Amino acid sequence: MLALFCYYSAIPASAAFTSLCDSIPQENSKIKDLLSTQINDGKLTLNLYGDFGYVFGPQKTHTFYDPITQNEVTQYGRRDFTSYPLYANQFSMSYAFVQAQYEIENKFRFRLALHSGHIVDALYVEETPSTKIIREMAIYYHLNPKWAIEAGIFPSYFGAEIVLNKENLHATRAYIADFTPDYEAGIRLHYKPDQFNTFTAMVLNGWQVIRETNTTKAYALTWTLNKPGKILGNWNLMFADEQSLMAPKPLFRHYQNIYYRIWLSKRLLILPVLDIMVERKPAAQKGWNKVIAPAFSARYAINDKFGVASRFEYIYDPSNIIPELKTNTPNGWQSKATTLTFEYLPSNWITFRAEGKYGVNKDAVFRDKFNLPTRADYYGIVSTAFYF
Repeated sequence: MLALFCYYSAIPASAAFTSLCDSIPQENSKIKDLLSTQINDGKLTLNLYGDFGYVFGPQKTHTFYDPITQNEVTQYGRRDFTSYPLYANQFSMSYAFVQAQYEIENKFRFRLALHSGHIVDALYVEETPSTKIIREMAIYYHLNPKWAIEAGIFPSYFGAEIVLNKENLHATRAYIADFTPDYEAGIRLHYKPDQFNTFTAMVLNGWQVIRETNTTKAYALTWTLNKPGKILGNWNLMFADEQSLMAPKPLFRHYQNIYYRIWLSKRLLILPVLDIMVERKPAAQKGWNKVIAPAFSARYAINDKFGVASRFEYIYDPSNIIPELKTNTPNGWQSKATTLTFEYLPSNWITFRAEGKYGVNKDAVFRDKFNLPTRADYYGIVSTAFYF
């Protein structure tokens, strides 16, 4: 049993647009709705998600500058360069949400989801208080059996690892997965020419923003390949201006994210990932900055209840294009890391994990137990997650 509840499993399948989780064996791909009731021609459902754990790490007391409050803040266990685990040596809630959805199959869907947790604290810092609590507020309308349109605020298609850690191969995410787009605001046009392929074109407010941060829109394309039990993945492209408002000239960024879950057998799953980004240098300079970030994960199902997974990741970002990984050091962000995960699945809807991660950066950008710079980053975590 793979029991991998990929993000799209939250979207009920229809005759026209099937869920990406159709690649998971049917008995494992279903989410147990907390509430489901028929109202006129449609169905109203309610879902809950929660992810809670304890993190072990070297971090103790840390004093840092908070750009939101513009004050120095002292916190215990605070970690840098991550959305989760955001704190060490304590219990923490990485992410939780409640979701309501009304759907008339093959015609219309409206979804509203509200969320909270350390991932929200880290990723939504620049959003307004009234919008940062919104995970999703979107309308999805089927134009015909092959075309559909979607508008609102919604989770991103970008990234092999998403904020619902239960649906990833690991309890935590790779460094780059924390800060590539996790959410979007705009409009999507979906085209499904056959049962295996879906193409999506998007016009968005920008790179992981709900509120517009400059005067230009971002454009994105996605090709989803879904062959149940064989291969499942996306090729995502984004074209955006990442310059701040009132800047002298645009700062063009192109980003590509490619990942595929490949079932080599009923027990063995591999996940190769590649993130590539290029961004024009500021006005006073010529040329382009670049980011290259490959990763590889594999999961082996020992039996129906137990599994083990591992991940290797590498990031080359010497110019600090990724703002959340800005180091202010000579070599920027250049890191390697490995992760090992043990998993226990008592049911389709509950997951227990024990995990460890060790990473090394070229410069001393992390902090040790004395709050001094160090090249090494490591932690352990035990967690439980559920999805109803």
